[in-house]
This record gives sequence, structure tokens and C-alpha cells, in this order.
Amino acid sequence: MAKQGTEFELFVNAIYKEILAFDGYDTIRVEHDVNVFGKSGQPHQIDVYWEFNLAGITHRVAVECKEYKSTVSVGKVRDFYGALEDVGNIHGIFVTTKGYQSGAITYAKHKDISLKVVQEPTQEDIDAHQGIKTVSININAMCIGNISMMPILDVEWIIHNTNMNEGDQFSYKAKNNEIKVIDSNFNLLGTILDFENKLPREPENTGGLIHKYDFDDGFIHIPNSEYPPLKLKGIRFEYDTYTISTSSEINCKLMAEAVLKDIITGEFHLYNKRTTQ
Repeated sequence: MAKQGTEFELFVNAIYKEILAFDGYDTIRVEHDVNVFGKSGQPHQIDVYWEFNLAGITHRVAVECKEYKSTVSVGKVRDFYGALEDVGNIHGIFVTTKGYQSGAITYAKHKDISLKVVQEPTQEDIDAHQGIKTVSININAMCIGNISMMPILDVEWIIHNTNMNEGDQFSYKAKNNEIKVIDSNFNLLGTILDFENKLPREPENTGGLIHKYDFDDGFIHIPNSEYPPLKLKGIRFEYDTYTISTSSEINCKLMAEAVLKDIITGEFHLYNKRTTQ
């Protein structure tokens, strides 16, 4: 994670934006490279700064970002505290990459300064946040097959309302999603496929099941056919049920761009974490 100077400050800025959004502070404006004037009248350059109001109290936070090649000394933390003391009413967070000398940690605890280290996450960091590593999926799909459909026509209505006569042969050829059942106002009640999909799947693994849909106001309509909509008493289905069982496992791997650790409390945050398969 080779980030230096301004790039490192912006990186830490992005981490804290994510943390604050995660904690529900999505209306806070996190700023980079801000000059804050102290009681002495001197400006102090703050790498990352934000403030928010809670219960009528303004909370201000200043973050010092330093990517040193060695651990941070007590002198660096003391200098940071001097700026915080001059500004007043502000909490300080020091962020680096290599860690802190023991004197710096002791001084920061006494002055209530948070010490953070941002690094590439180790496998131990990932494992601590891994959660579910493997997802097992078991599916029992209740299916139907060998389906035959027979429309039950209202013959008396057809003889009195069409030019068809008793004994005429009624034949058609169409896909089950094209054959429609409508009412007398031409409202769609469903296609044959819709009624197939609603067929009961129980009892499982059984052949020769029969199910009937009855209609008080239903007409079978076959587009582009020679027949007008014909009145139905019902539709009769005969079919088999069968069950397909499958099992599979998905292995999930957690990844993150960086980890921000608190040297004093031990708390840490994985930045830009995501799960891959």
C-alpha cells in the first residue's frame, strides 16, 4: 500500500468517510487539508477534519496523517497535541502506517489522542471479519410433467351462439402461452400456461393426477384461429408430479483494500471490503 503525502491523506479521508457513513453519520462533511485557527490566532493545517452537532453539542475531529518509514515518536504526537490544545474542543486522531513507539502510546493515552495504523489487511484480519465462509444450497424443486389439457366446452351455449353444430370437430394448434381464457368482457383470466403453473405439486412423485378449473364466465380464445371465443365450463388437466433435488456449496472469500487499527483499543475497520466467490 504505497501511498505518500497528499495521496495518503486522501486515502485516510476516504476511509473515514466510509466509517462515518457506516455509523449513520452520512450528513457529515469530511474535509481534507483544512486550516483551523487556534486561540493563539495561528492557523493549524489539519489533514482530515469533520464536525457534527449532537444533542446541541458541536463535536470536532482532527486527523493527522503521516506515512513514516519508521514508528512514530512521542515528539510527533506531542506536536500534534500542541495544535489540538491551541484549537480547543477538538478530538485528535493520529494515523500512520508503521506503528508507534511506546512513549508515544503512553503520551497519547494520557492526552486522550486516538492512535491508528492503516495497513494492508492480514489473513488474521480477514478471518476475524469473515463470517460465513461457505453457503450450502439445497433445492427440492417440485415439478410437473406429462401434462395433457382438455377444455370442457359449454356445448349448449356454442350451438345457440355460433355456427357450429353438435358433432362438429373442434381442433386447434397453438402454444400454451398463446391460448387464453377470457371473460365475457374480454378480460384475461389467464393463459393455459398460467393455469398449468398453478397446478398442485402434491402429492409428490405421483402419476395420473387430475385437476379441474371451473368457470362461470370463461371463454377459450385461440388467436389467429377460425373459431370465435367459445364458452367454457372448465379446463381439465392430467399430469404427473416429480421432485428434483440438488445440492451445492458456494465458497465466499472476504477481501479488503486496507485495515484501520486502533493501537489503544484494538478495534479495527476493514476498508472497501467485498466478498468474492
